[in-house]
Amino acid sequence: MSERKRHQELGDFLRTRRERLTPEKAGLTTDATTRRTPGLRREEVAALSGVSLAWYTYLEQGRPINVSAQVLESLARTLQLDEEERHYLYRMAGHAVPSQTFINTDELQPVPEAVQLILGEIRHYPAYVVDSRLTVVAWNVLAERIFGPFENSDVLDRNLVWRMFTREDYRHLFTHWEYTAKSLLAQFRSFYGKYTNDPWLNALAEKLTNVSDEFKTWWSEHDVDETPDGNKEINHPELGTLQLNYTGLMLAEKQNMVLTVFTPRQGTDTENKMNKMV
Repeated sequence: MSERKRHQELGDFLRTRRERLTPEKAGLTTDATTRRTPGLRREEVAALSGVSLAWYTYLEQGRPINVSAQVLESLARTLQLDEEERHYLYRMAGHAVPSQTFINTDELQPVPEAVQLILGEIRHYPAYVVDSRLTVVAWNVLAERIFGPFENSDVLDRNLVWRMFTREDYRHLFTHWEYTAKSLLAQFRSFYGKYTNDPWLNALAEKLTNVSDEFKTWWSEHDVDETPDGNKEINHPELGTLQLNYTGLMLAEKQNMVLTVFTPRQGTDTENKMNKMV
């Protein structure tokens, strides 16, 4: 996209967001009979955002002016943009997207009902959904039989990174534990970088640093990996060796959640073994 086109897109985007926001929603008291359109006026957006009317007008007109991140945040608050709109605003203004917002809660977030139904129908492959903290928030029956129970676990014990570095059974469950743990930690570092202001993630990293020497050492190496797929070799206590590929799929409705499905590697007897548990 050319610079001229980007500035025009930014101006059009701001105008449409302004026109959809009523004075009442913006916290203004006005006489509706004197207004030609239901949305905010330019001077109202400018005043609420702490910028001059002329400057904001130029911005909506698509003129090539620079916008600071501070002003973008002010505009995002004034226009009550959601997370996706905020990211779009930053990109159209030529800025890097800032750290994503986090859900400031210790409670597990609900998974869309449709995803729960899909998990129930995936009977032959282990599958689960993780949130932005790599905590398992939904799963199917086979996932519990392969990776251990989640149902009666607290939020911390459902976290994959916590399990990997604190549970002795996981050191035996994964044939190549060190490789698997390092890969998971690199994925965790990627999530950590997106949600740097999440106190829960910061507390988790601190706890793991205190209880696991491996975590402490590898965490300081700052390896990052956003690869959504890969493979694992499982040393299951009942089924023996399982060769699994896995694929992560971001949920459209909940983009801070990822559905991971484990499938048997071609040319192995893994599928036959897992079918015994279905």
